[in-house]
Formats: sequence, structure tokens, C-alpha cells
Amino acid sequence: MIEIGKVLKGISFEPLELPNVFVEGLTNSSSKVEKGFIFFAFKGKKYDGNDFIDDAFKNGACIVISDSDKVSPQNNIIKVDNIRAAAGIACSNFYDYPQNKMKLIGITGTNGKTSTSTILKSILDADNKKTLQIGTSGIIPLIGIDTSLTTPDIFDLYEILNHAVKEEFKYVILEVSSHALSQKRIENIFFDVAAFTNLTLDHLDYHNSMEEYFNEKLKLFDLKKDNGRSIVISDDKYGRRIAELKSNTKCVSLKKENVDYFCKAQNTNDFSIKGTLIWDRDTLDFHSKLIGKFNLENIVLSAAIALEINISPKSISKGIKNCSNINGRLHLIQNRSNQLIFLDYGHTPDAYLKVLKTLKDNFNKPLKVLFGAGGGRDKSKRPKMAAVVEKFTVESYLAPDNPRFEDIESINADVINGFLKSNHYSFNDRKEALEFALKNLKPEEILIIFGKGTEEYQEIDGVKHFYSDIDIINNFYAN
Repeated sequence: MIEIGKVLKGISFEPLELPNVFVEGLTNSSSKVEKGFIFFAFKGKKYDGNDFIDDAFKNGACIVISDSDKVSPQNNIIKVDNIRAAAGIACSNFYDYPQNKMKLIGITGTNGKTSTSTILKSILDADNKKTLQIGTSGIIPLIGIDTSLTTPDIFDLYEILNHAVKEEFKYVILEVSSHALSQKRIENIFFDVAAFTNLTLDHLDYHNSMEEYFNEKLKLFDLKKDNGRSIVISDDKYGRRIAELKSNTKCVSLKKENVDYFCKAQNTNDFSIKGTLIWDRDTLDFHSKLIGKFNLENIVLSAAIALEINISPKSISKGIKNCSNINGRLHLIQNRSNQLIFLDYGHTPDAYLKVLKTLKDNFNKPLKVLFGAGGGRDKSKRPKMAAVVEKFTVESYLAPDNPRFEDIESINADVINGFLKSNHYSFNDRKEALEFALKNLKPEEILIIFGKGTEEYQEIDGVKHFYSDIDIINNFYAN
């Protein structure tokens, strides 16, 4: 609870007589408004908050803030030039700048954000640093605040950071999506470390081109604290571009020695990962129970970030060793028949390629894949997903992911355009597809299930229905 004038400090608007009230909360959802809340009338792609101003006042809003031409400034409606910038200032004031009371690490990229975050948290845990992780897997550890977005909306994010301060978390790792950067969900938040994994085909339903997608990611590197650091994987061409465009950016490589952090003696073919990280005149040997070159990249980036924030090499080595599994990433499902069945959240052609190559290199067994494309998302990647799957598999099963508001047959038709052979089956029901795949899985074969990882829902026509690949697998082997 804070005086309204203090919440609005730093926000430019035409002078008006503010109500003499204390602010109880901030939101952009009229349904969440309670007495004493400020309602921010955000305009989104589907809904315009300005159409819900009356509802907000009925629910108890003390002030509405808008940047829309639809409304005029009044005693209880404030007009600003940029509502999202205003929200960042108001949240900072309301929660007393929690972002400045901890070390913040922001990680962006198409693939690898969650894995890098998880490994880094394991390293910080090993160094006894109390750390909160925010991203695709939710909030770890659980703190009683739910979010369905990789990067929470600005109001949830500030509430989470405020909670972190109260619970004395010293470090927060945040996955930063391109959508969050575009929509200013991290407005007025600055990072001790900004890190980049890679950039591959995805989200072109939202961004008009790969260049636009890249430019959104690039914004993170302008959001550093005065003594903040930037670090990128320079084996990725977009990582090299960031290093060229943003001065004082540290580079990590598995290929070139003349970088800030170089990894040599790489071994990723014996159901584990071993390597040596070299920087300045120092070295760090590490051993991980994860598999795959893509996880080697995630490990090395995590280690480099940790070194940038002065974590000891001993804790880094211990943290890497302790991180034996990443939820929903190449996740081995135990079953009564001891068949090799993996879940993976991967939903891009590049993610498919990396996982399938890893399985082929490590197991040398026939691969089968169940996969699908999400509705209402980048259509250009759909046939490319099929092409990658077909290259590595003896058989594949095309099934719904999250159809959202799209017709599943239309989605599947887009994917099927990428197949050249006929060794695939198409289904309109994911459960039916998975049970069919399990029935046809031979002892010497591997099944990889892409798209949902350990998620427990399927979004159809705007409704999230309970759905779990793991439950279906467990019930199949139980019966």
C-alpha cells in the first residue's frame, strides 16, 4: 500500500487533481482489479483494455492509465505517451525497485534458455547462493505465484521480484523471450549479465522476418546495469553479430580458441559430457550426466556466466555434475519394458536436429518420432520440421500439439508438405497417436516425443484441457 503520488512519480502526464488514496495493486486485467488498484489499459492483439475501463472502475479501480486515442484525460483517467513504459515506472515505484536488490541474469535465444538457466541455477546452488529461476518451466522453487508465459507479464514479474527480495533470494535467472522484449514486459529492469544462446527459425508468425526477430533479441543487450556484462555463444552467427554490435561482449566458443571462453577436450558420445573450459590462463575440467553437443553449449555458457559473476571454479564443476536432468528436455521416461522413450520440449527444426543427432550418435538405434506443430504460430517452420524428422527416423507420427484456434487437419497438411517419403502416420488426436506409437515400438528402437515435454495441458479453441504424455505412457505400460 503506497500513496498514489509516489506510485506515479516519474510518469509524465497532464496535471490533474489526483484522488487522495493509497494504491493497493497494479494490473492490466480488469477482472483482477480490486479496490484501490490502478488499471493499465493495455492494447493487445486480441483485446483492447480501453474497452474494459468501465469494468475496472466497477471493480474498484482508483485510477486508469491509458495511451489510447479512444479516451480523454479526466480526474480518474490519466493519459500517457507510452503505457508500457509508464507501467515499468509505476511497478518500480510500487514495489520499491526490487530489481536493484539482487543480481539479475537474463538469458535469451531460440533454444537452450531453460537448459542454460537450469544448469546455472545448479551452479549457484552449489555455491550456496539462494537463487530463483523464472522461465518456461515456471518458477523454481515454487513461491505461490503462477505464470503461463516464458517471461511473465510486467505486473507478475515485479510481484515475483518483490517476493524474491522478501524471501532473501540473492540471484534471479530470467528467461527473456523475444515477445517479452517486443511487448516491454521487462521495462525498467536492468541486468547484471545478459546472455545469448542461439537464434533459429521460430516465431515468424509474430516477427515479420528473422532480422526483426534478431533485433528484438538484441534489445536485451541494452538493458544492462552500469557494471553489467554481456556474453554470447559466438559459434552462432547471430551471437557473433551481437558481439560486433555491442562493445565489451564476451564470447564463448566450442570451435575457436581466440575467444574469452573456449571449450576443448569435448566428449559427448559416452552417455555423458566431459570437457575443459579455458579462459585467461585458467582451466576448468567438468563432467556432466547430460548428453548431446547442444547441452555442451548450454553447460559452457552457464559456466562462463558463473565466472563473470565471480563464482568459484569448484562450485561450477560441482553444479554441472549435480545437474543430471533438465525437466522436459531429452527426458527419459522409465517404463516396465525398459524401452527408450524420451520427452523433449523442442518445437523448432533446429531443436529437432540437435536432439535427433544426439540420440543417433549416442545410441545408434533406429529412431521413431511423435511430433506436431502448434496452432496460431509460425507456419513457415512446419514443413521444415517434417524434413528434419524424416531425415533421422524409420517412422514418424504426426499429432496435435496445441492446436489453439487452428484446424488440426490444416496444421497437419502444412507439416506433411515437408515429407518426401511415406513412412509417417497422421493423427487428429495426440493420445491415439501416442498409443499407436507405443504399440509399434520394438525393443531395439527409440521413441522421441517432441513438443510438450512435461506439460500437462493441451490448448484447443482457447481452452486448456488436461493432457499428459507421461500419464498416457504410464497407463499404457500398466495395462
